[in-house]
Order: sequence, then structure tokens, then C-alpha cells
Amino acid sequence: MSKSPASSGLFAALRVRDYRVYWSTGLVSNVGTAMQGVALDWFVLDLTHSGTAVGWAAGLQFAPVLLFGLWGGVLADRYDRRTLLLWAQSLYAVQALLLTVTVLSGHAPLWWIYLLSFALGCVFTVENPARLSFVTELVGPSLIANAAGLNILSLNAARLIGPAIAGVLIAVIGTGWVFALNAVSFTVVTAGLLTIRPKAVRSPGERPPWAGAGAAGLRYVAARPELVGVFTIFGLVATFAVNFSTTLTLFAGRVFDVGSSGLGFMSTALSVGTIAGTLVATRRASPRVRTVVIGAVLFGVSEALAALMPSYPTFLLMLLPAGFTLMTLNTAVSAFVQSEVSDAMRGRVMAVYTVISMGGAPLGGPVIGWISEHAGVRWGLASGGGAAVLAAVTVALWLVRHQALTPRPYVHDPAADDGPVPSPPPAPTPTASAN
Repeated sequence: MSKSPASSGLFAALRVRDYRVYWSTGLVSNVGTAMQGVALDWFVLDLTHSGTAVGWAAGLQFAPVLLFGLWGGVLADRYDRRTLLLWAQSLYAVQALLLTVTVLSGHAPLWWIYLLSFALGCVFTVENPARLSFVTELVGPSLIANAAGLNILSLNAARLIGPAIAGVLIAVIGTGWVFALNAVSFTVVTAGLLTIRPKAVRSPGERPPWAGAGAAGLRYVAARPELVGVFTIFGLVATFAVNFSTTLTLFAGRVFDVGSSGLGFMSTALSVGTIAGTLVATRRASPRVRTVVIGAVLFGVSEALAALMPSYPTFLLMLLPAGFTLMTLNTAVSAFVQSEVSDAMRGRVMAVYTVISMGGAPLGGPVIGWISEHAGVRWGLASGGGAAVLAAVTVALWLVRHQALTPRPYVHDPAADDGPVPSPPPAPTPTASAN
């Protein structure tokens, strides 16, 4: 079946005015956030000279996701998502301003940095499922997969631009002023949100009750083997293989001794690959489970090979395919999940997505930091790549047993929205749909 012109093309979702505003202002904020991420990692390393401390600073940002993530999805399904996003942007700005004052004043104890990192994660716990679900209120069903890919493209473009700018600014004006610039960036996305008038996709009667609402997303996912498999692969990869804030910082400071500017270029090289991977993956109208499996294997192999590179230039080159394959995986997962869930359950399922993709960071960050500290930085990076390959192969074998490695069309299941989740319908005869 051919697609209509309105729903085809790499940037199809950007033809929708409200989504275009949302995407472009969000890009500015994402650049600021990427700058702050590099600045915070470098500040902690400079303060403590400890890879484990850097890992804890990164992990604490996602600890609230693991603790409270499911309830963030309940809020996204119960309340107006634009209002939640406006509050979140304001709280993000406050956190960045507190970092600014703390660092510029010269009184920045490690416990306070950890506390602010945890506070950032608390806001993210509500903001992320609301942001992921909000896209459906801006574009039609035919553009959900494309918009999901473009959201990831925005993040990757920011990771390309932000770290390079931060690497220079840290050396010129210091980490404190980088935090200040991030605080200003949140006013841009707030202004954009105030001009958006999303479509009403829910009525007050569709709000889920508080009782049992957090577990409803888990039940919804558990009844679908293909979602279980995709989430398992992505969760293990995100926990153990995507710890670049820790590993790249250690490679820059201990292996190649290239300073903060060199760290910025590492992040930029990785982001060039991720942008290319996102552009390719976003063209897929119907993401498939096998794309997730293949993407995880290729990413794990690329990451392990990067760990073996003997020089800084060859390491930079190897980050390109690592970034490309990571985004093939990431975009496929996001688009597949967004295409599989009903509107009434979207916030809670995307909260499960958030918990699985980021909730493992409090474990993975310190573990990879510990391996890097005791076995060597190269082993820290390579062990993450090995975990990605092992996860993909193991889950692929399990999916084959459940005959879930082929795509299934989305079927709206109202009974699963707030009540017991029935067994999913049997898989249809495979068709020749595109990836």
C-alpha cells in the first residue's frame, strides 16, 4: 500500500506546524542539556579524579527513573501533558541555576552535586513519558513513527553540537557558566510550548484510576512477547553498553590525555554516527523486531572494537559506526513501541520504556566505572559491548521460540487500557512490509 505524500518522507512530521515548533525549540534545549552533561562529568572528574565518582554522578540522574518511573507515566495519562512539560522545563531551569551558583561560588561539595543530579532525575521521571506521549497530540497516527525518529534526531543533533561547544567553553569560561547557558535554554522551549495548541485525544473520563495504574503498563507489556523481547534487549544495552558519559570521560583523561576539548570531539564523533544512523532508521515506516536484534549485535561489536583502538584518531573513527548502530537500535525501539500501544495506555507504556532504557544507569554506571577503575578503561568499554551482543543473541533465541521475531500490526485493545490484559491475538501470516 503506498503512503500519502503527507505521511511520507524523512521530515514528514515537520510539515505539522505545532510539531515543527515543538521540535525546533526542543533542539535548543537539548543542546543546552548536552553541554551541561559534559560540563558536569568533567567537573566531577576534576574534583575527585575518580572514575567511580563520575559513574555515580551519571547514575544518580536516573535513579529516580528506577524508583518512581511508572508513576511518571500515570501522571502523563491522567493530566494535561503540555502543562506537565511546562512545569518540568521550569524545574530543569532551577536545577541548572543551582548548579551555576554552587560552582561559581567555589563551594561545590560532591554530596551536593549528587543531590542535584538526583533532583534532575526526579523531574525527568515525569517529563520524559509526558514528552514522548505528547507527540501523538501533535501529529496523526500515520506520522507517529516518523515523529519518534525525529525526536531522537533532535537529541543526537544536540549531542553533536553541545559537547563540542561545551569542550571549548569549559576551557574558556569554566563549567559554571556552561550550566548558566543551559538554564537559559529552557526558556526557549517554554516559549514554544506556550504557542502550541495540541489536539484533544483524551477526555476526562479516560483518565486511569490511581489504584493499580502504575502496574497496568507492565501488564500491557507482559502480555506481548515482542514488546518483552524489545524492552529486554534495550534495557540491558542501555544499562551496561551505553555509559559513554563515564567511559569517554575516562578515555579522554586517562588513556589518550586529550583534555576537555578532546572529550568534546569524542562526543561529537559519536554523535555524527548517531545522526547518520537516525536518518537511515527514520525512513522505516514499519520498524521490525529483527532490526532491534541486529542493531544490538552490531552496536556491541562496534563498541568492543572501539575499545581496542590504539590511538586517539582511530578511536574517533571507530566511534562513528558505534554511534550509527546504536541509533539503528534506539530509533527502531522507540518507533516500534510508539506504533504498538493505544493512546489511553501510551503514557504508562512509555514510562515502562523510560524505566527500562534509563533506570539501569544507577547500576550500569558504577559497574562500568568499577571495571574501568580496576581492570582498565578499555575493559570497561569492551565489557559493555559484550553485554549488548549477549543480550541480543539470548533474546533472539527466546523470541524465535515464541514465534515473535516477525512484525505484527497494531491492534487497539480497549480492554487492556485499565483492566485485565487479555492474551494478544495470534500472529497473522507475515507480509512483505518494509522495515
